[in-house]
Amino acid sequence: MNFTEIPFLFLFLPIALFLYYICPKKIRIFILLVISLIFYSIGSGKYFILLAISLFVNILLSMFISKQQKTAKKLLLILGILYNIGILGYYKYYDFFITNVNTVLKSNYKLHDLALPLGLSFFTFKSISYLVDVYNGKSDYSIIKTALYLSFFGQIQSGPLSRYEDMGFSFTNNNASGKEYFNSFSDGVYRFIIGFSKKVLLANILEHITSEVFSSNLSNVSTSYLWLGSICWSLQLYYDFSGYSDMAIGISQMFGLRCPENFNYPYTTKSVSEFWRRWHITLGAWYRDYIYIPMGGSRAKNKGRLIFNLFTVWFLTGLWHGANWTFIIWGILYFIIISVEKLFNLPTRFKSSICRALYRLLTLLFINFQWVIFRAPTLKYAMSYIKKMILFTNNTVSNTRTLFLIKDNFIFIIFAIIFSIPIGDLLKNKIYKSKRSSLYSITDTLTVIIIFLLLILSVSFVVSGMNNPFEYANF
Repeated sequence: MNFTEIPFLFLFLPIALFLYYICPKKIRIFILLVISLIFYSIGSGKYFILLAISLFVNILLSMFISKQQKTAKKLLLILGILYNIGILGYYKYYDFFITNVNTVLKSNYKLHDLALPLGLSFFTFKSISYLVDVYNGKSDYSIIKTALYLSFFGQIQSGPLSRYEDMGFSFTNNNASGKEYFNSFSDGVYRFIIGFSKKVLLANILEHITSEVFSSNLSNVSTSYLWLGSICWSLQLYYDFSGYSDMAIGISQMFGLRCPENFNYPYTTKSVSEFWRRWHITLGAWYRDYIYIPMGGSRAKNKGRLIFNLFTVWFLTGLWHGANWTFIIWGILYFIIISVEKLFNLPTRFKSSICRALYRLLTLLFINFQWVIFRAPTLKYAMSYIKKMILFTNNTVSNTRTLFLIKDNFIFIIFAIIFSIPIGDLLKNKIYKSKRSSLYSITDTLTVIIIFLLLILSVSFVVSGMNNPFEYANF
């Protein structure tokens, strides 16, 4: 069930909130767990048993890990990691592996054509992080809280990759006051509408452009047409995934839970390394804490080890995003550039503002090319697409189509560019720093009006059929 679908917006979510808040505080966590399991059964019915088994296995392992001595704990942790990776590997990578084996060995092993269970990649990483944290004594053990942490419907589809301690379960205890719940709920509604609007009013509109461009025959297109498609795709993916993250954070807050931030205006970055501290923040933090640092991180004894650590992280990052060579090459290219930045201290070593500005521009160009590879069905298509972006190609019909698409979607493209930078935050901070109380009340009133209008407009778009699944739901 998609967060932007009418049944979720006007049936599932209101009923879930109603049931949650009419129940006594001491059983709300249990009620929320039941609601989450119902959500998963609706969205991925045939894989519900798989979720139930995985919940049972991870809870059982966490219980034993918390009570065993060091050697036994380590063996159980390894078993838990292998179990979770095994499930992910089978459903996500089996066909990819067999296809490549068949290609290399000229064999004819049968593919299983497996569908990816809802949120399996995110569930796997959350399960591993929880088991590791229990092993290290950073998380406590609780059957209901653990089950809710792993299956909470507000985060199970596409994250963010929260940690057990991030959820703030203490807030759901009887100690929380009505005012605290109200503040959390109102903040959640605000955040949900922001994310809903990002997805429906920007990502879904831009998708019409990107789907057309990326499905075009590359022999009959112009450079301008391809650049329009790549730029709109970069913006679409940002608003699609950050919109989902905002909605997930909002839903969490509505139920008195916490959820970590996942985006921080990534296209304002000054370097490729910084971009990944701003984009999908929780995924980067997961790799940093559970892969990179345990391997030695940036404090490796020599540069060879540092490069190996970076390669491992970025190879796995690419592979995590999908069972396709496009994702693996995408990850390796990020490894190369980030390694160069770390080894040569870029862009910090640039003293000239012109050099820093030029590097910033080159960074955005590189990221844009990377998103083309990310979106392309094959490496051959991606390389052909990028080649035609760089080597000017002219096509009268395609150029005319480019102008038409820009004209027809101009206002949405402009808003997408403007709101990819923190202009709203800058204006709000300036107003509150002015210490003029009259401006505070005007700003708050305008915010409420704008949020209400965005909700009405977004719902009208969804009702009219202008709605698409979230891009990261496929990962």
